[in-house]
Amino acid sequence: MSVDSFFLASGNSPGPCFFPATRCRVALLGFGTVGSAIAARLAGPDPVDGLELTHILDRRASAKRDELTASRAALRGNILWTTNVGDILASNADIVIEAIGGIEPATEWIRAALVAGKSVVTANKQVIAHHGPSLLQLAERQGRQLRFEAAVGGSMPIVRAVSDGLAGDRLTRIVAILNGTSNAVLSRMEATGCTVPHAVADAKARGYAEADPSADLDGIDARAKLAILCALGFRLRVDPSRIETRSIAHLQPADVQQVRRRGGAIRQLAFAEYDRTRSALTAWVAPAIVPRSSIFARTCGPQNAAVITGEHAGDIGVFGAGAGGAATAVAAIGDLLTIARDRAAIVPAPLLSAPSIIKGLDRGTHIVDFVERAEPSVGLIAEAV
Repeated sequence: MSVDSFFLASGNSPGPCFFPATRCRVALLGFGTVGSAIAARLAGPDPVDGLELTHILDRRASAKRDELTASRAALRGNILWTTNVGDILASNADIVIEAIGGIEPATEWIRAALVAGKSVVTANKQVIAHHGPSLLQLAERQGRQLRFEAAVGGSMPIVRAVSDGLAGDRLTRIVAILNGTSNAVLSRMEATGCTVPHAVADAKARGYAEADPSADLDGIDARAKLAILCALGFRLRVDPSRIETRSIAHLQPADVQQVRRRGGAIRQLAFAEYDRTRSALTAWVAPAIVPRSSIFARTCGPQNAAVITGEHAGDIGVFGAGAGGAATAVAAIGDLLTIARDRAAIVPAPLLSAPSIIKGLDRGTHIVDFVERAEPSVGLIAEAV
């Protein structure tokens, strides 16, 4: 029996749990890789039920609109293109999607949208990592929602898994691949024996890397995402700069192939473990050796993966595409639908504390051999300090 048939037979309506009763108006900030992918889903040939794209802001709004028209890929509907954020704030949009990247003016615009009475969906991990708690408090005071599944892990639903699905557990550890660009680079090096620059060029050609991928390779992107997960999973406020990072940019093809011959793979891992009895957090982002049998070694291309450990449920795995506009759009649209189905919902801001101790990697670490133990055992590869 289908879902619809079940409700018809029982005399009940699916109601707002499935589709919004009225169309929800959406304004989009930014028309780059992520923003254009979201717009294509909302106003393309197969639009999302219940959502209507009404505004697009971009600094090159006219040029990008004309480019779409010239390529016969014009968006459907009566969409206002603008370069002025004031047009968005004064509009009748119910939800604003922020996809411009960077900390400013993104933080200012998110705050202004909430004050203007609009809920916000963002893909901006830096904003949430640095200003998430205050923005969530503002959203609660305004009776609006701020959702950010797209900020961590692309289409891998780790934010919802940690904050909702595993809310009944007490989490102790998160080990994850959180950057699709770096994973695409490392798995390309593994498959072809190429250098980091060649693998980066390939990732750019496939739409998995920005023009400047240094934040991805150096772990800056992943550490912001890890800080967000520490807030959600451990209820800890962690400044991303306190999380030690080590780059994959220095790796050579010989390093990758040597590890492969020994039965392992190199991946950029984000690691966080919280000892509540000592209020001690161990957190780092670094290239690591993982067994070929592990979920992390099997994660190739722009994919992400995570193993989340709880005191009661044990290890829980999550997996999915972590880079590219289409994957990120999936997460953003999921958040849009969540808000649209219950626009009056008020999400309490989390109460966060600061860990007494934050530890990183052993400063003397250079290369540590991996050992076959229960996942997620890893060996570190890092520059000697």
